[in-house]
Amino acid sequence: MKTKIERYKTAKEFGTALGLSDVEMELIHQKKKLIEKLKEVRIKRKLSQQKLAELVGSKQPAIARMESGQISEVSLDFLVKVALILGVIVSMRPLKKAA
Repeated sequence: MKTKIERYKTAKEFGTALGLSDVEMELIHQKKKLIEKLKEVRIKRKLSQQKLAELVGSKQPAIARMESGQISEVSLDFLVKVALILGVIVSMRPLKKAA
């Protein structure tokens, strides 16, 4: 039996097809943005993944998973801990509601 591979024009279409709520899709988006910022700061400060892992009290593969974008493998608690170590400010705001 052949299955058709569907193509989605946007991440929102893909998330909707998976049955994700707007809040779940926004959480994924925000985690991705935070991960990008944390990686940028780590590189700017010339910290290796190994050194950052030591500072966080973790192991290098956890930092590698985080930086490779494996969103489901990285908890928000872990991201906030890394942000605290790197001095990155994390802020949250409510979703914009449709009129």
